[in-house]
Amino acid sequence: AAGPVLRAVPAPTPQAAAAAPRRTGPMTVEDWADLTECPSLRGRPNAQELHSSMVASLNEFVRDRVHTTVRGMLLREAELGEEYSVFYHSYSASCLLYELQTVLASLCIGYAWNGPPVVRLNQQHFVGRDSLSSLLELHAERRSDHHEGFRKVAISTVVSLFASGGYGHSLLMRHFLKGWFGGHDLGDMTLLLEDILRVCGVSEPEPLRALVSHLLDVGDKWGLEMGRYRDRDRRRARESAVVPGHILQVFVHNSVLDSVAYGALPLGKLAPQGSPISAWLSRQCPLDGQARLLMHPELFIGSEGSLTKTFTYSGSPMYGEEQRGFLLREIRALVEPHFAMPQACRGPCRRSCRRRRRRQRH
Repeated sequence: AAGPVLRAVPAPTPQAAAAAPRRTGPMTVEDWADLTECPSLRGRPNAQELHSSMVASLNEFVRDRVHTTVRGMLLREAELGEEYSVFYHSYSASCLLYELQTVLASLCIGYAWNGPPVVRLNQQHFVGRDSLSSLLELHAERRSDHHEGFRKVAISTVVSLFASGGYGHSLLMRHFLKGWFGGHDLGDMTLLLEDILRVCGVSEPEPLRALVSHLLDVGDKWGLEMGRYRDRDRRRARESAVVPGHILQVFVHNSVLDSVAYGALPLGKLAPQGSPISAWLSRQCPLDGQARLLMHPELFIGSEGSLTKTFTYSGSPMYGEEQRGFLLREIRALVEPHFAMPQACRGPCRRSCRRRRRRQRH
């Protein structure tokens, strides 16, 4: 049976404490002044007003969490903004899929068990689609980033915490708590869980079906947005998501930026002069608009954090770093028995796995 979303949690590890925001409590005038050179705040004097309008209707508990989360994002921008360009990816229903892929990457290639969510894992999807030109060719087939092949290798982002993304309002301020849903044409997202598990070696129908059913229970238990996942084996209790909205803050090193991102309009159309994106961004003050990122696993989970850095946030006070750790452990406990033999792991990151093993030997 599904357990409560709120759970007692242990004290944070030293690593978790080091990664946590350095200040808490409401954002002050002094905070905004100290952070004014963050990429998201440059040339945007109304940022404080946009933030205040977002938190005005929230209860104190949620409001304090949102203040702390936004401050943490801006502090990371201040730390990394000179060498890296920042992008924000809002999501909701994809959370369970991303976290399953995090666990699979941990089992298959030694990725940190509690590393940032793994957005794209299957390298087979990138064969012949590992460049921006090939990504734009996919877009041209349907004139939309809803193209199935496009979605398999890229994500939609905005280029600032306060960017409108072409929608006439601050996109993340509106979707901060509920998250952005990629479209009803995604269909049954349970199929995506089954697909990545098959690629990783869980191919027998009955064990796969049972495993997926248990994974759906975990997503329900932790209050994730699960409305797009159809049942397997048994009917699930359908309840409103408690923690529907999540945000990835993605930093891409300026040395590789132009090869993995382009400035975009809604539905992924190339923005006027949106490539190279470094020049497109340099002409903007304040930063605004969208971008599409080519999320090749070799770069985003195989570069050891030197060329890309990713952080995950939730505005809900009921879902933080410790709760996410519990979620990942529960997913791992379900999945790990299927990977008891080394040969069970195959498919999505085979080359990365071989390289990592060579580094470990040497």
